[in-house]
Amino acid sequence: MPGSLRERVWELLSGYQGSRVPQSFIHRALGASKSRVSEILAELERQGLIAREVVGRSKVVYVYPGFSERAREPGGRVLRLGIVYSSEYLFLGGFVKRLESRGVRVEVVVFRDGLRATRALAEGAVDMALSPLPGQLYLYPAYRTFRVVPAGVRGGFRVMASGRPGPVYSSMISTMDYARGVAVSRGLLEAEGTAYFDDPSQVSSSPPRRGFVVAWHPVYLELAGRGFKPVLGPDDLGVEFCCTLGVSNSLGERLAAAAARAYREAVEEYGRQPDKWLEYYSALTGIELGVLKNAAGEYRPVELDEKAVAGVARAVTPSIPAPAAHEGALVDERQA
Repeated sequence: MPGSLRERVWELLSGYQGSRVPQSFIHRALGASKSRVSEILAELERQGLIAREVVGRSKVVYVYPGFSERAREPGGRVLRLGIVYSSEYLFLGGFVKRLESRGVRVEVVVFRDGLRATRALAEGAVDMALSPLPGQLYLYPAYRTFRVVPAGVRGGFRVMASGRPGPVYSSMISTMDYARGVAVSRGLLEAEGTAYFDDPSQVSSSPPRRGFVVAWHPVYLELAGRGFKPVLGPDDLGVEFCCTLGVSNSLGERLAAAAARAYREAVEEYGRQPDKWLEYYSALTGIELGVLKNAAGEYRPVELDEKAVAGVARAVTPSIPAPAAHEGALVDERQA
């Protein structure tokens, strides 16, 4: 109720969203019982609104972005889901409908770049993100504000050749970048360095005259229409993953596990009925229905185990940080 210690703690922490404060500061600032403040903080931590960590002999409280809105939500919840512009998430309609059946409304935000979508998740601008696994693993040690559901679909990209030697164009710290690294390290491309783009329209609207482009569906179809030829695909490079679902810690254990279950169910449904949600996805992204029907033949459901995730993490961060930095990166789905 207004004026209660819980309310006063909320008011205080709302001014520190996205920041860390000493736990001792809170009870001193409020002139309240240290033990009672600790009980309230423990409850907020279980709800995924804050995180506490020990630094030396003191406890520090990290207040997640969006704390003030989430801490007061009276019921039903709206989650912001970031996705990358692509043909990949053909199961999205099933995922959204399953969350809605659990009383959760979803607002979808479309990004033009995978790393931007992942950064938005890490910094609390969105609650969930379907974005490239390499980028999620790259940002996780620095933020630790989200976890990953290691499942999704695979396929749907090509290394496209202009016909003349030159650099390899790719999005940065993405599945495309991972594929670029594999192709170059194996000597499969006569590449003259790497050039990065942060919006696929930069290469689809004005294609480079030389070199190669690692692109996803439907971008590589646009390049094919401009004379580029596919030279390598997922099977050639052994790439068994693409985007996975990142879930903000602010959802709390139960909602995160429920979202993971809804996501897995949607991907499994897509495996059985790949065309079911194409119209929904076309209306959401503006990608033509015929293009999405082509994509349905490209993407296949995939489940990644901890060993596979660790392998991607080693490729993304081979020595710094150490592998232990990625411990705890996967959602505990037993809470659903």
